[in-house]
Parts: sequence; structure tokens; C-alpha cells
Amino acid sequence: MADRIPWHVKGDYIEACNCDFGCPCNYSGFPSKGNCEAIVAFQINKGSHGTTSLDGLKVFTIAKWPGAIHEGNGTLACFIDEGATEEQRGALVRMLTAQDGGMPWEIFAATVTEIKGPFFVPVKFEANGTKTKASVDGAEAALTPFTNPVDGTENEVHTVIPGGFIWKDGLVAQSAKNVSKVEGVEFDWTGQNAYYAKIEWSNEEDPHAATKFG
Repeated sequence: MADRIPWHVKGDYIEACNCDFGCPCNYSGFPSKGNCEAIVAFQINKGSHGTTSLDGLKVFTIAKWPGAIHEGNGTLACFIDEGATEEQRGALVRMLTAQDGGMPWEIFAATVTEIKGPFFVPVKFEANGTKTKASVDGAEAALTPFTNPVDGTENEVHTVIPGGFIWKDGLVAQSAKNVSKVEGVEFDWTGQNAYYAKIEWSNEEDPHAATKFG
């Protein structure tokens, strides 16, 4: 891409889906229930797109695929925090639609056939590990950690994927809430699989060297 604009972001990320705990999509590529329905949200703590700062921006997406993600034909509803400037909005749209390349959106964009939005609305994101919450009006994902059934202590569970293009080390959780009632994408998968991770994404040099936890 001769006119590709370099971008790089670091931040906090969650996903909550309809799969069983651990999400077999991470291992075999195929979801527990035959299809994928999920909320994915992230907060950029430090980032830029060209000369445009992306610090502090929040993105909330609701997605569904009729089969496995890699089989395509997905629908994505995208929400960007209303506090973003026009330049920041344009930068995020370019990043999310893979106009400048870079993982993980370069792969996700290729699997989506319908995009709703982007909508510029209040996006809430409260980063707190496996207790992170994210929401827009009409949709919410809230994570909760696993607990020891005997003494109630919290268990820290990791999934480590050295070659992962979304994250390399994710904290596994369950959803205390995973509900969408917006833009024709409606589901309630509360109590199913969820992940929290620290992300580092870029289209610079090696876009596949995407994330690491810590």
C-alpha cells in the first residue's frame, strides 16, 4: 500500500462471546455452537495514526457470523466514543476497516460483509482485568473471574498463543453480562466465555507481532 498511513496502539481489550470457556476458535477455528456472536471492545491508552493522536479513545463493536469467523459473511456494528475529533474518527475508521493494513483488523475486515455504523456515541470502558466492563446504550459486556468453589478465591487462568494476532496472552473469564439489543444484532450470552488482554497492535514493520500481556 503506497499510501498506507502508519499506526500503532496500546491498550486494554475485552471480548465476550457465545463459546464455551476458553473458546475453541482459538484452537481449531470453529465455535462451540457452530456460529459466533460477540462483543469486542478496547480502550487505547497510547496510540497514533500518522500524526493524529489516538490516546484515550474507546471502541465498542458487536459482531456475528453465521458460522466460523474465517468462513466469513459477518455483520459488524461499530461504535466510537463521541469525544473523538473528526481527525480521530477518520483515523479509527481507517484502522478498523483495514485501509492501512495491520493486525488484527486486516483479518477481521476480510470476514465481514455488512458494517453498521460507525456510530459516534458515548462508549464506557472500565479497565480492571477480569472485572472489566464496557458498554454503549443497548449493549454491554461485563467480565467476572472464575472463583474456587470451595473457598471463593479468584482463579487466574491464562490462554497463551505465541503467534496470536489479537493477543498473545489472554486472561480467561466468564461474562457477568454479554447482551446486545441494538442495530438488529440481538443476543444474550451471559455466563459464557470472555477474555481480557493488554493489546499492542500496529501496521508498522511486522503487523503480525501484534500483542503481549503485561
